[in-house]
Amino acid sequence: MKWFAALSLAAALVAGGCGRNRPEADFVFVSLDEHNFLDPQKISWLHDLRIAECLFEPLLRVDPKDLSIRPGAAERWETSDDGLQYTFYLRRDARWSNGDPVTTGDFIYAWRRALLPDMSADYTQLLFCIKGARAFFDWRQQQLDGYAPGEGKAKSLWQQAREHFTSTVGIEARDEHTLVVRLARPTPYFLELAAFVTFMPVHRASVDATAGLNPNTGMREDDATYWTDPARLVSNGPYVLKRRRFKRDLLMIANAHYWNRTAMKNTSILERIMPEIQTAILAYENGDVDWVSVPSGSEVAADLVAQDRVDVHKQAMAGIYFYNFNCMENLPDGSANPLYDRRVRRALSMAIDRKMLVEQVTRLKEPIARTFVPAGALEQYDPPTEAGIEFDPEQASSLLAEAGYHEDKELKGLSILYNTGFGHEKIAQSIKRMWRHHLGVEVTLAGVEVRTFSKRLKDHQFTICRAGWFGDYLDPTTWLDKMATDNGNNDCAYSNPQYDALLSRAA
Repeated sequence: MKWFAALSLAAALVAGGCGRNRPEADFVFVSLDEHNFLDPQKISWLHDLRIAECLFEPLLRVDPKDLSIRPGAAERWETSDDGLQYTFYLRRDARWSNGDPVTTGDFIYAWRRALLPDMSADYTQLLFCIKGARAFFDWRQQQLDGYAPGEGKAKSLWQQAREHFTSTVGIEARDEHTLVVRLARPTPYFLELAAFVTFMPVHRASVDATAGLNPNTGMREDDATYWTDPARLVSNGPYVLKRRRFKRDLLMIANAHYWNRTAMKNTSILERIMPEIQTAILAYENGDVDWVSVPSGSEVAADLVAQDRVDVHKQAMAGIYFYNFNCMENLPDGSANPLYDRRVRRALSMAIDRKMLVEQVTRLKEPIARTFVPAGALEQYDPPTEAGIEFDPEQASSLLAEAGYHEDKELKGLSILYNTGFGHEKIAQSIKRMWRHHLGVEVTLAGVEVRTFSKRLKDHQFTICRAGWFGDYLDPTTWLDKMATDNGNNDCAYSNPQYDALLSRAA
């Protein structure tokens, strides 16, 4: 998932709303960004996921204390001896916020949505471990590629797609409360996937009522406003959406139909949108909010840690902060992309002094990243840190010269894109200075709000951009798959057939 944070301010009695001047909700917290999506099948950012976890409940839950798998919408499950079939038994008392029962059909409908190329979902590939899922995705893509507008054509093709999904994908409703999933290959972390946001159910009837077929493309399209409309959104999690004011706040109240309502310790949660971290901290200090997540790159993070306060919490997280280099041969404007040459990318990486960044810029002394899978994140996997890039300006200069960039031909046209409000600018400024000093390379900086940043990321409208990635499940593929050619989260458009083949062999 896309994000980077390692520090939080939390009041000692958050559930009680301690010391707040205006008790707007039992628990009030800050988001530094407005949301991109609240549609579970489209979410990939952590601040979106945080809300989805409140509104929707997947089959299973991951206990945050020990990462063990717990029942969710499913009260129990069975796994076949060969690891290829999972049977989930839904709770009979699981209800949607409108009182409808949660059924297997809601899960199948949601998973089909995630598998449709029409959705352009970031996490589609997580379902490819299911038998027939990858083949269905490719089949639907070919269907859309060959689409020619005509009367009733989109409707006819959609009916074919529904029938093809039912007959080929290994997801079956044995009855309204028994869901059977057949995998294409043993996937030891499948239960963790079943607890992940992409696998959350949606209320079939209400979502379907917003959907339509685009006669020009043949694609199925949903009404995006449904997901932020309290009057229409139906959810099955512990909370329901009560109010959403764009760039201001988002209020959730307890779902009266939630099966585990008696175990909940509060009745309302308010998220306040505050783009400036200083404003958020001031609100916290004034008692207006209970919890603030402080980006580790922000100017105040290290100062807060140095104060040795009991309400400041710093923790190691299974994530990595890095820069995306656009790996396309040509940039969106059609010009040649110097970063297409791996020697240029490698040179720029070698000219970054990571030790200086964590000691003098963030000042939190985070572990230095030399591999994409964070060292120590997984108990049974050790990434090859000894093969990772080290700070070596001399070798970096040689690589640039080898790629054809020297005194007579400068490396030009590069820019660092980042989303504002999280301390990314400070890191970008430092790296800009490093590249100027060690390589003589000048880059510009471009800070934009998160929605613009997310769109430019998806459209590859950048040369270099800041990035972060937390693991979504306990397996190295949660990082490694991100760089697969066809992965929906492959924002840098990296493509290496040998790498893809190794991932396939590993799977």
